[in-house]
Amino acid sequence: MIRKAKYSDATSIQNLICLFSETGKVLFRSLDEIRGNISSFWVYEKNSQVVGVCSLKSGWGRLIELRSLGVDPRYSGQGIGTKMIEVSLKEAMSTDCDELFVLTYAVSMFKRLGFSTIDKAKLPQKVWNDCNACLHQENCDETAMVLSLASLRQKKATQTLPTAAAI
Repeated sequence: MIRKAKYSDATSIQNLICLFSETGKVLFRSLDEIRGNISSFWVYEKNSQVVGVCSLKSGWGRLIELRSLGVDPRYSGQGIGTKMIEVSLKEAMSTDCDELFVLTYAVSMFKRLGFSTIDKAKLPQKVWNDCNACLHQENCDETAMVLSLASLRQKKATQTLPTAAAI
């Protein structure tokens, strides 16, 4: 079950993030940082245990980032990551942001969900502030990808408008 994270989930969230931050797959997040931003996190709970996590971060104008995506390796291949992305996308659609971006190693998964690869240099410079804590900061090998929320909203609006034949 996917739900918004609660303050009491912070340690479980950090434990999951640490699994992936040790190899540089996601950025380390301190317990204080997680607690201070708990409302931006989603968790996937299975058998009363947090097995998936992700968050959204805004603050770059009309751009929002999907970040800290991770699924307990014991539960990989079950679609949990995809479901976490989908719930994040739904939340991002409710903001006034025009694009959702991600820095990722899971390129094929994000492509399958409609994201496109972009040149990292097109992202605002302040996005890179977090890179100071990355193991790969000197040789970044993540792929930048975006999804146009504005286009999705437009598509959704045209699908719900009545056609001339229906009037």
